[in-house]
Formats: sequence, C-alpha cells, structure tokens
Amino acid sequence: MKKNILQSIVLSVLVAIFIPNPALGDYVADQFVTISQGEIGVNPRIFSSRIYSQKKKLRMEVVIAGRRSINISRGDKEEPLFWNLMPDEKMYTESRGEAGSLLPDSKQDYEKVFLAKEPVAGIMTNKFKLSWKEEDGTRKSGFVWEAIEFDNAPIRQEFFNNNQHILLQLANIKVQKLDPALFEVPPGYKKISVPLEMPGK
Repeated sequence: MKKNILQSIVLSVLVAIFIPNPALGDYVADQFVTISQGEIGVNPRIFSSRIYSQKKKLRMEVVIAGRRSINISRGDKEEPLFWNLMPDEKMYTESRGEAGSLLPDSKQDYEKVFLAKEPVAGIMTNKFKLSWKEEDGTRKSGFVWEAIEFDNAPIRQEFFNNNQHILLQLANIKVQKLDPALFEVPPGYKKISVPLEMPGK
C-alpha cells in the first residue's frame, strides 16, 4: 500500500512540471511527454496522459505499471491547490502552492523570439525560441509551438534540462464543455498525508 501511494506521489510531482498553460477554454486532449538523455535523445521514456482543461482548472489521468492516477490542479483558487487521487484505494493527497515549471518564475531576462510557422500534427502553429537565465547565472533555452486556431495554446514544447531532452506534445485536441465535477475530489475518497521522511531516517 505504502509503495503504491509513494509511487503515485512521485508521479504527481513529475507530471505537475509538464502541465501546459490552458488557453483554449474547455478542452480534452492526449498529452505525450518524452524524456531522453543528451542531445541525441538516448534511453527515451514516454509518459502518456489524458488532459481535461477548464480555464485554470486541469485534470490529468495517467496509467503507470497498470495503476491509474488522477492529478487535479486548481489554479482558480487564491492559493493554488493540487490533489492526487488514487482511485484503486479511494484515497487522495492534497498540496498547496505554485507548481514547478521548466520556465522561469518571472520574465526578467526572458526572451521569446518568433522563428517560423510550422504545422504540428496537422495544426498550424507559430514556433518560438525561448531563453532565460537561471538563478545560478546559467542560460537555458527551449522551443514552443503555439496553435494559431486554438488561441495560441502551446501544443508542443521542447527543452533541455540538466542534460535531459524533454518533449511535450498535445494530440487529439477536442474543444467541448466539461463537467465541473471532473475537477473535484469524488465523494467517498479519504484524505491522507505522506510523511516527509521515510521510516528510520
């Protein structure tokens, strides 16, 4: 049980990094995140998920090792709220605060340069190069493809982070009205907490 819970928490931390900025209103899409090592992309790992977006609310459904995990982000709250649901156990955890991101927290020393118009999965996009300076003074860069017909939503993003090549892409985007209940904890779920340190530490 503890192993399953910890696995789900680790996964929620991972996927929170890659949640795209919602710009379409209500929509559903498949999300694919590929993480590989170095510039030539060795040892690629692909994580797929189903995304539901309603303005500043996001729901991400992921299956890993045969287990389903649901992550809900409530950016509409005064203090951002995050739930990690474990449907098999009917349990969930809660955290608050800003989510992690590969992009800088502020636009200080941040550059976004238009490169070209390119199709992504049959959708015409504007491609931009991003660059920014980290707190340690190092400069990082990446690319983003914004869908013109979907209010410039970022449907593809590519970054290098600590010798990792990270590629995120949305596919099968469908704009439709979503039930607000998708972004709430279902009735009957038990709230649990996970210790910050493992036993014996």
